[in-house]
Amino acid sequence: MESTPDHRWLMQYNIVNLVNQCRRLIRAEFDENLSLTDPQLRFKLAHFAGRTCSQGLQRLYGEIRLALLKLEGADPEPQQPPAPVVRRYRGQAISPAPEEPPRQTATRSRSTQKAVIYRGRTVAQG
Repeated sequence: MESTPDHRWLMQYNIVNLVNQCRRLIRAEFDENLSLTDPQLRFKLAHFAGRTCSQGLQRLYGEIRLALLKLEGADPEPQQPPAPVVRRYRGQAISPAPEEPPRQTATRSRSTQKAVIYRGRTVAQG
């Protein structure tokens, strides 16, 4: 059940009404269609509300945030990103391998290419 998105906030009529108004404004300004069934809907609303120049969309998103605070309480604290995993070999930490510079293929000019000689005659250059 942990992997299913939480859509209980969309069961509130007043919140859905505000979200639909936001969707209309986003469609008009950004030409982006948002779906109510999208698991990332809350994040997309926040993204577009941050990018918009429309005060109406910003006001509507603020009302949605206030309604969500009343419904669900404060947002949880953002978690710190996990520390990078240290690779180990036989109990010893392995330092990451230094990146090698890209190898350049040796290209010879036409005059410096080696001539192929077969039975005393020059057959091909290459």
